[in-house]
Amino acid sequence: MLSKIYIEDIDVVKVFINECMECLQGFEKEVLKLEVRSEDMNLLSQILEKVKRIKRESSFVGISGIVRLSHEIEVILEAIRDKKATVDTGLIDSLLSCIDFLDAYIKGMHEKLKEYALDDENGLYLENEDHQKEEQLVDNLRLAYENCKNREDQESKIYNKDSEEKEIEILQSEEFKKGLTEGIKEQFLIESMENIDKIENDLLMKLDSNSDDREAISELFRMIHSIKGGASMYLASLPSQNPEYFSLKKLSEVVHTFESLLVLIRDKGFKFENNLIDLSFLVIDYLKSIMSSIISEEFIDLHNDDILDEIKGCISRIKSVPGDTTNSAVINQLQSNKIDITKSSVSQTIRVNQEKIDQVMNMISELFIAKNSFMHIAKRLNIDYDLPEMSKEVKQVGAYINRISDELQNAIMSIRMIEIKTVFQRMPRIVRDIAQSTGKKMELYMEGENTELDKTIIEQISDPLVHLIRNAADHGIELPEERLTKGKSETGKIVLRAYNKNKHVFIEIEDDGAGMDTETLKNKAIEKGLITSTDAEKMNRNQLLNLIFLPGFSTAKQITEISGRGVGMDIVKSNIAKLNGAIMIESEMDKGTKMIIQLPLSLAVSHGLIVEASGENYIIPLEYIIETVKIDRNSIHKYSGKYFTCLRGNVIRIEWLCQIFMTGERNADQEELNAVILSNGAENFAIVVDKLKNEQEFVVKTLDGHLAAIPGISGSTLLGNGQVVLIVNPLDLLQLM
Repeated sequence: MLSKIYIEDIDVVKVFINECMECLQGFEKEVLKLEVRSEDMNLLSQILEKVKRIKRESSFVGISGIVRLSHEIEVILEAIRDKKATVDTGLIDSLLSCIDFLDAYIKGMHEKLKEYALDDENGLYLENEDHQKEEQLVDNLRLAYENCKNREDQESKIYNKDSEEKEIEILQSEEFKKGLTEGIKEQFLIESMENIDKIENDLLMKLDSNSDDREAISELFRMIHSIKGGASMYLASLPSQNPEYFSLKKLSEVVHTFESLLVLIRDKGFKFENNLIDLSFLVIDYLKSIMSSIISEEFIDLHNDDILDEIKGCISRIKSVPGDTTNSAVINQLQSNKIDITKSSVSQTIRVNQEKIDQVMNMISELFIAKNSFMHIAKRLNIDYDLPEMSKEVKQVGAYINRISDELQNAIMSIRMIEIKTVFQRMPRIVRDIAQSTGKKMELYMEGENTELDKTIIEQISDPLVHLIRNAADHGIELPEERLTKGKSETGKIVLRAYNKNKHVFIEIEDDGAGMDTETLKNKAIEKGLITSTDAEKMNRNQLLNLIFLPGFSTAKQITEISGRGVGMDIVKSNIAKLNGAIMIESEMDKGTKMIIQLPLSLAVSHGLIVEASGENYIIPLEYIIETVKIDRNSIHKYSGKYFTCLRGNVIRIEWLCQIFMTGERNADQEELNAVILSNGAENFAIVVDKLKNEQEFVVKTLDGHLAAIPGISGSTLLGNGQVVLIVNPLDLLQLM
């Protein structure tokens, strides 16, 4: 078993070791169970799945000996499953010997990787010294298998002709073939789209900024190789007359030729210059077109001749370069840096379906509702039944349950949190494409990529961010000659950053471009009939900037592929609002524009303040509350049918919550009024309530049907006493005041 591993593939070997160690864990115990439970199909399936994983991973790494050994084990296990062989002590002994050998080999590989020496060809040999033992194990396995087959009962050797023909009929049936092909297709599409996304939004961006990133070049090669392998497997399962067959054939040709180019670039040490970046994007776009046609099953004739000619032209040019242009500095660096693979680097991981995590989260949400009942019961025991001692005990149990539920929530939330880097990686390609199509020069800087958000929010914030980045590049950044006349650098700067602040995540999109002219915005809104001239004159600067969020508003002079259709910013705002978030604008003429998105860390469990208005209880989420204050009724003034008050020198809007929801009249008889100061991101305002009650954790239950469209209400929840309470949406309240 002689295998050569290149330096660039060390990370792949790490993954291989992780996978094998995970598979071998408990493997011996399962094989021993098989000796007494050979009829247990679930047990057989578990063992088979592990063997197939080892075989698949070792095939990818190129360790042919393990592939061969695992294949022999797989054949025997499938024979046992299909009742073509029985299980006896000899067979189990042979399987256990193979497991011991595999375990020793993987551990030996782990040790060898800790300290190794590079040969002249920049490679690392991982060699099994006992080649004879490997051959002996294979021979013993085959002999044990033959013995098991030979000792089968005579009855099992006599085939029933009808059943045999039926089995052949099933294997040759269209349903069986279709089911097999669909499974291969699904796996191919999932893995290929993941690889394409990684190449387009990560690797090519790295190479665009650093053309000599050898690690990125090697990873690019591995992913293209993986796509080629998946396409070949899928192609083999299709009949030649299938429309998908021709599309996949063309895809395979492009991927194979592109892979050959990458091998030359890697082995000759060439830099990944701009022309190679452009060519790679062409290849990726072609692959995405093929994938889309396979998913939609609408097959069009996508010619690959031009792309193949481009790739072959690059191959010819690289081959024509004389001598070895390998970057010696890179090799020297690799030789001086030993790969440190310690025990900690071989991590234990487990893949869990997201639905299971969501189910656990829902159960924890129900636990939050149940735990709130303890305080309510304790209060009733003390007041209604005069049982203070029992009330105290219930409170103690409630506090204990409260601590456990908090720990459970934090644990499951940490599982659901993923880095925003997965969204940010799409943006460099977008900026690059716009720069090329518009003739502008711009650079994108990304900060805080490790900031974490709930997976649900990550999935839904992607499209709004894409739109804002497009706007910054298309509307914000000026042409190079225009920037030079303004005394700026000809290269524009766009910054995309994320950070945590006050239990929120903030995402900023900032550019140093032309900024927004409020007069232009105002005139455009009047011209389109979105506002009247009278309303426009009353607006402050922030309100004028927020005009861009009106449906149909656009300042683009012409419609392009990038912008100008008058749709987008209103959708951006509404999508962010659905996530209980807010968007704010800061802009200055000729200085630039900053879009600030405020998002909650999670949509699952929130904290809120219970308030009472006209006998009804409501919950206001704490993330929107600035403070609670007492306001003197004499400091409230009416102007143009609206109410205002002065708070620490600032004039803010004020309204009664019962008036907003039309459940009662304004009550200004009291000398002092209870008010909650809220913020929608752009400005502060006050809501008057009858009582300020307690703070409480709550789980949002969405409203369905006609109730879902009630403005100012985002959902409902249950209190500890079983009462249903509406959750206020502060982002809507200002529009209702």
